Parts: sequence; structure tokens; C-alpha cells
Amino acid sequence: MNLQHADVRRILELLDTAEHLDSLDLRIGDVVLQARKPGAAPTSALPVEALAPTTAPATAAPAPVPAVTPPSAPAASVTVSSPALAEVPDRMIAIRAPMPGTFYRTPAPTQPPFVEEGQQIEASATLCLIEVMKMFNSVAAPAAGRVHSILVEHGQAVEHEQILMIVDPTEAEAAA
Repeated sequence: MNLQHADVRRILELLDTAEHLDSLDLRIGDVVLQARKPGAAPTSALPVEALAPTTAPATAAPAPVPAVTPPSAPAASVTVSSPALAEVPDRMIAIRAPMPGTFYRTPAPTQPPFVEEGQQIEASATLCLIEVMKMFNSVAAPAAGRVHSILVEHGQAVEHEQILMIVDPTEAEAAA
């Protein structure tokens, strides 16, 4: 059985809505999924075979959901210090991570980056890759413009809706 992105999202939604469940550790074949609500104690010291759902004490209140949680993303996949709320200058476009995963600026380790800061880009040009469970998903430019800033380092883990880059579409209009 292969876990799809939709399966992982549904598992995280179930964890988010469960009142007496703080964390979930799931193993399906070679895939291990460890999800925790904010504030839940980590179980990383346990061997994978010993992992089981951890329930909260009956007297404890459920872990609070951070105020920065996007409505489409479960709280279990968002941290309190979410970079998703970074300032975006007026008339500029925030390029956001379509899913949690690992951010890559290059198509391969020996290849140059897709884009650099200050570079002119065309609409639908590939800007970066997000890797999730060994599947690479390209992130395309929604409009032509100039890459104003790249906010994430190559190889860094990113959250759903985290701002990866900022594009200035007015630069494309000026160049035309």
C-alpha cells in the first residue's frame, strides 16, 4: 500500500480533530509517519516497532491550536512560529509551499538553481521543487515578473502555505 498526499492530509485532519489524541506514529511498509499536535511530547526515543498512539490524560485539556493555522491545514502540521505570515510588499506575489516537505532550488544536486534573486521569470516557469515522501513536486510561477527574494534555504523543511519566494510582477510589466 502506498500513502498518497491526500491520505497523509486525512490522517493529519483526524489527529487534529481527535480530542484525546496528542500524537500518532504510523508505519505502513517502509513509510513511517509521525505526527504530533503542538506541545505533544516526542516519542523519537522509541523504536518504530514500539510506536503506538499516545493519548492525553483524561484531565488534560487538548493541546491549543495555534492562531496561525490556515483553515485548510490541520494544526498537527503547523508550528507556532509559522513563516507563512511573513510580510509581503504591496503588489508583490508570495509563492507558497503547496504542501509540507523539503524545499529544493535545483533540479538535481549538480544542476544550477531554477531561479536566482533578481532574475526575470515567465509565467508558469518552474521556481523550485518540494519533495514529499520521495515524490518531487514542481512549484510554478503564477505570473511573469522578477524574483524579489528567496526566503528558504536549499534542503530546508517547509510547511504548507509557507512563503518560499516573493515575485514582483510589476517588473515584468516594466520590461514589456
